[in-house]
Amino acid sequence: MLWWLFNEWDDRDNWEMIVVFANTGKEVEGTLFFVDECAAEWGIDIVWVEAKCKDENGVPFSKKGWQVKHKIVNYETASRKGEPFEEMCSMLGIPSTAAPFCSPQLKREAIESYARSIGWEDYHIAIGLRYEEAEKRMNENWISKKLLYPFILLKPTTVIDVSIWWSKQHFDLGIHPDDGNCDNCWKKDTPRLVRNMIRRPDSFTWWEDTTNKYGYIQTRPSQLKMTPPFNFFRGNISVADIRDMAEMSQAELKQLSMFDGPIDGCAESCEVF
Repeated sequence: MLWWLFNEWDDRDNWEMIVVFANTGKEVEGTLFFVDECAAEWGIDIVWVEAKCKDENGVPFSKKGWQVKHKIVNYETASRKGEPFEEMCSMLGIPSTAAPFCSPQLKREAIESYARSIGWEDYHIAIGLRYEEAEKRMNENWISKKLLYPFILLKPTTVIDVSIWWSKQHFDLGIHPDDGNCDNCWKKDTPRLVRNMIRRPDSFTWWEDTTNKYGYIQTRPSQLKMTPPFNFFRGNISVADIRDMAEMSQAELKQLSMFDGPIDGCAESCEVF
């Protein structure tokens, strides 16, 4: 979509376009490299931002921790150890299916903070959903929210179209299919998390340590009647639970994953607007 907007969109000369990537610190290295490569290969400036809810002295911008500002980084200086994510957790606790605040806080709020910093108040936001995703994931208030869906409304494009286009390029997003979004995002289904535990067990260290530090912070809506400790993953399962599941047979794991719920795992990306 990015390449199309800057190179083929008939109306591109009538818009000032700025590209912003919000880094959470938990994307795999291949994702960061890909963003930097897109900028270099296509000659497009991409602004890298990271969410900040505390100042340089560690003082929160708001008492409850919801206020977010931004920090400008680049490929070389971007966080790779979950720093923005952990700072958020230190104020708000652990996000999950019951408290899905991480994308808004780490991405939307950081991007909006950057927009304010350059004087942008009235602007549209392009979202990279494809044509087949329209019914399920397109925001019903897209007009009032000033959202644009180029590959749905301007150039209807399917996943097959995208795959064909990328097959003709000399670079692509070279990461494992289970590593999309944050490496062990809570949107990922249980089998995917178990596969990650088998393939990259060390990738769960941050998630376990962060849970141990901040899993007792209560930010869940009171009507959910949930009590600490809180975990990232659906069903409030812990990293230890996933580690145990990695020892199960395929039949046992399949039986457990039947109760995962309606989230689409990595197929559901982190659009935040």
